[in-house]
Amino acid sequence: MFKIPKVNVIESDEGFSVKVEMTRLVYTEGPKTLYIDSEILASPGNIGIWKESIRNWEPPYSHERIDKNKHDAIVDNIRRAFHWKGESISVT
Repeated sequence: MFKIPKVNVIESDEGFSVKVEMTRLVYTEGPKTLYIDSEILASPGNIGIWKESIRNWEPPYSHERIDKNKHDAIVDNIRRAFHWKGESISVT
């Protein structure tokens, strides 16, 4: 289940949230935060994200590398959150 607790934030009852900022998404999972390079695309409701920017959590978890399985799960979580809101993401 998703909800929008404040402007530009989609929150899941599964313990993650996605916040849209000017040039990035802020993905939060429990106490961990990850910044993902992104941009608003020309079509309404479409955001592009750069998968190569999904590498490490922010401190104090920066020593934890994000492996392929976790990377794919993060992208899937973001995709589901935006789909729930009627929007989509393009991953490049």
